[in-house]
Amino acid sequence: MLSATDPGLSPLNLAIRLSLFYAGYFLVAGVLFPFLPLLLEARGMSPLQISLLMALALWLRAAAGPLVTRHADRTGDSRKPLLACAVASLLVMLAFYWAAGFWVLLLVNIAFFFAYSSIGPLAETISLRTVSAESGYGRVRLWGSVSFVVAAIAGGFALDARGGLPGSTIVTLLLIPLAILLLFSFTLPKAQAKSDERAIAPLKTLLSNKPFVLFLVATAMIHAAHGVYYGFSTIHWTSVGYSNSTVGLLWGEGVLAEILLFAFGAPLVRRMGPIGLISAAAALGALRWAVLGLTTELWIVALVQLLHAASFGAMHLGAMLFITRAVPNAYANSAQGLLGGLTYGAGLGGGLLLAGWLYGLYGADAYWSNAALSALALPVVLWLALAWRGKMMTARET
Repeated sequence: MLSATDPGLSPLNLAIRLSLFYAGYFLVAGVLFPFLPLLLEARGMSPLQISLLMALALWLRAAAGPLVTRHADRTGDSRKPLLACAVASLLVMLAFYWAAGFWVLLLVNIAFFFAYSSIGPLAETISLRTVSAESGYGRVRLWGSVSFVVAAIAGGFALDARGGLPGSTIVTLLLIPLAILLLFSFTLPKAQAKSDERAIAPLKTLLSNKPFVLFLVATAMIHAAHGVYYGFSTIHWTSVGYSNSTVGLLWGEGVLAEILLFAFGAPLVRRMGPIGLISAAAALGALRWAVLGLTTELWIVALVQLLHAASFGAMHLGAMLFITRAVPNAYANSAQGLLGGLTYGAGLGGGLLLAGWLYGLYGADAYWSNAALSALALPVVLWLALAWRGKMMTARET
């Protein structure tokens, strides 16, 4: 719930502030995820080293990120740690100008991902305390997806125009949106929890709840299945002759489909609920990865990129809806931290590590492992549905 410091903010004012923040946050992601592998490749890293660099950073996030959100739950304040992480992200990115060699890149990568990745869960808690998960959240969050599209496409064209090795250019392209993110972070509402909603042992309570653990396992499997895509799709597509601008357009197209879901999918979200959305993500994700393992025919790749709305968009909306329906407000930051750390951190980290090994051996056939992993998430989602049955967990009061 909002604290007394923000009682005068209108719903429109809140929506604008949150939309601007998400735009800044995903401007960074729109350059980071498509083109960080190219930066690491330009610094002499092999496919296995690239996967290790990204996976180890995400695994540290899985261990350390929930500590940041746990602190936010105990203090009831999400905004101050978010601002600290935004400042740290900008400062650490400067080190990429000079970072070279596996161990130095590993340290810088870990520091950056810890700071940047901790921002998302804190922001999600602020958003879900101020807008409805069933309807308002998607319309606010879509501006992040819009900015991702803009950044991915603009980044691709900028790299093509620059030519040569992309290392320093990518760092510069990341510093600009990081500065914008920091600026917009100051506009976030002070959505603090009331003193009687502060959490007691949030991590222990959440991790001892069977439905919540099954939720983490299912979403981690679905997101881990993006490993080849996030780690090596850009490298693979450029190796078969796609330009950087074409790659940027393909990434942007996938997120454009996600935008349409966020903008117009509120009736679908209400009808399907969290279990239906997460199930659709697993099933259609398996189809997406199987097709990408079969062909590099541009029109087919462009068509299947629309399934990003399912493999990521539906999973993310389903996860937000599950947290609002299953997790007490006192544990919201910690739930987001565990989702971010274990699903988007450890899950994707494991997927990237597996992708680096398999891509080095089999190339694009590595996508088949992602298809299998996404399909295997379906029985876990069914188990979750049977264990949860739509109930809100009980918060500890002592």
